[in-house]
Amino acid sequence: MTFGKGAGRMAGRTSLQVVWFKRDLRASDNTALVRAARHGSVLPLHIVEPALWRREDASGRQFAFLAECLEDLSRALALLGQRLVIRVGEPVAVLEAIRSSHGIAALWSHQETGHLASFARDRAVASWARAHAIPWHEFPQDGVVLRLASRDGWAERREAAMSAPIVATPRALAPLGPVRSDPLPAAADLGLSPDACPARQRGGRAWPCRARRLSLGRLPPRKTGD
Repeated sequence: MTFGKGAGRMAGRTSLQVVWFKRDLRASDNTALVRAARHGSVLPLHIVEPALWRREDASGRQFAFLAECLEDLSRALALLGQRLVIRVGEPVAVLEAIRSSHGIAALWSHQETGHLASFARDRAVASWARAHAIPWHEFPQDGVVLRLASRDGWAERREAAMSAPIVATPRALAPLGPVRSDPLPAAADLGLSPDACPARQRGGRAWPCRARRLSLGRLPPRKTGD
């Protein structure tokens, strides 16, 4: 991976802010992206994790949805100045490779409510970050409140999270120069069987935004075959 001259480094130390896009595959209303952009050059990163995609609860249609979301996200980030970087592998190894080559000032992401495997992965990433004195800033993206010592005050916290205003998209991201991005694997490469679902929701923001406008009567319905 190579960065443009001066990008990501300041006075002998890194200013690189890695934004780890997990399930929050959007540039708009993304607290992690907005906060990271205030602190330095942003490397938007999505990690394709073969170990998670080979689980029994993963499917080909889920991966197809992910691929569409990543394509939409990459276009949105490119308009801001920096395309999405995709890496394939185990997150600690991926992040360590970036740290070893260029340094990481901070890691940013939304909290993820997943399964035991994703929980174990996050614990491993947290341990890696602590070992290298890299702050990991996580932000809630739904009404789930993690790591509660007590349920006292849960309702108030949830209400505050759900009623928080929409976060404005950064006006621009400083381009990092040529950055290697792995090709997105095919579903078969991850052990996923063909799983056609013609009527499923498509990934990205365009489909749900159009559906919302239709529900509000702001768009005429598409003709059959459009």
